[in-house]
Amino acid sequence: MKDTLDRIAPPPKPTVPARSWPLLDADFDRRIAPVLDAPDGRLVQSDLDRAYLFTAERPVPYGRPLATEPGRREHLARFVASYHRAIETIVGAYPTDRRLRAILSMPPALRADLGAHPHPADTRVHFMRIDALPQPDGSLRILETNANCPGALVVAGLAARRWRHHLTTWGERLPEPLDGEDPLWMGRWFLRVAGEETGETPDTVALLRHEGGNRLELDLIRAAFEELGVRTVEGDPREVRAAPEGVLVRGVPLRHAYLKVGLQEFCAMRPDAGHFVGAVRAGELFVQNRQLGRWVGDNKLCLAVLSDPAFADLFDKDDLALLSPSVPWSRNAALLTPDLVTTIRRSPADYVLKRPLDTRGRGVVVGREIRDGAEWNSAVDLARREGWLVQEYCATPEIETETGSGETRGHDLALAAVNGVLSAAFLRSSEEARVNIARSGRLHPLYL
Repeated sequence: MKDTLDRIAPPPKPTVPARSWPLLDADFDRRIAPVLDAPDGRLVQSDLDRAYLFTAERPVPYGRPLATEPGRREHLARFVASYHRAIETIVGAYPTDRRLRAILSMPPALRADLGAHPHPADTRVHFMRIDALPQPDGSLRILETNANCPGALVVAGLAARRWRHHLTTWGERLPEPLDGEDPLWMGRWFLRVAGEETGETPDTVALLRHEGGNRLELDLIRAAFEELGVRTVEGDPREVRAAPEGVLVRGVPLRHAYLKVGLQEFCAMRPDAGHFVGAVRAGELFVQNRQLGRWVGDNKLCLAVLSDPAFADLFDKDDLALLSPSVPWSRNAALLTPDLVTTIRRSPADYVLKRPLDTRGRGVVVGREIRDGAEWNSAVDLARREGWLVQEYCATPEIETETGSGETRGHDLALAAVNGVLSAAFLRSSEEARVNIARSGRLHPLYL
């Protein structure tokens, strides 16, 4: 029979790191530390560390569960809703606003598609993740939007659910779960938004990916769909073929697909994916975020739009007032004045360069990690040629690797939205400035 948390002698209250995010609940950390360190707590951690594969060779690495201070969820939900509206505003205005088309650099492989007449529903961002750096003053700094296929949300939610069962057994009281803790969440939200937009409930869904790519959430989504009574077929966007109603994927007729392909990978396959692109544009095939939502909403240069007062006329004033303090100075490197280029070349520690459409920490150059001036100048030259995002460096908050250890790692905060509603959250911690799980980051379930 397990004891309750309040009857376990807690360790001394930990010293909070100087660069910590004060909205993390240090008392929660202190209370659960002995439970995590108990044999059955270590067993939960060990089970999770083997549970989900990030790649065929590497499991998803987990850190300990964390929580924000009570009462913060409502504010974060408002923040997410406002940010979602702002991104959808950019997506909706992109086809007709020349200013946006100039500032949002796009790969050559997508330019013809982006110039074509979009589907009427192609202003929606059904599913997105906001990556931010919490600051020591309690605020956030937004780093980028992932409107592509952020699968880490699935495994973070399942880990939060597993820890919830264990911690509540020991007497811990946790906030109400976010939707992302539901093991069928990925299936439920997809079926709901697809049904709302297309007017029909999917009975078959294609899982579109490229062979050998990251499969993080695909098997979990398949299992969720099957439990919900929906048939799945796995294939590649290049295998989509036209049919009298909808499309065919490996001979199976369908009208809905979950697209698990990174933008750089999609650009490489685009010459052979004409049927897929045409079907989505014509409304014959539904995929999450369609095309503009994915290609524009995922573009890191959306932050250059939100950061620049010249674009303030696009946005709701209340949304902009809420978001502006969280948007770091951001610009398209190709459009900088000569004086700004000189400043950025001379001060690499103050800036970060990012390829507009990329994932997993690729195409990111953190100036203070560059030791050689010539290397930084070369990176700036590349960013200017290709129209990368240049963004002010934001301080990375710290958490202890283990409660009370005194050893710290940097971390970020990820908040997910389905149609603008806060639905999932996690933290990633790492010794590197880039905390991506694809590199060395560890995934922390987060209770709000």
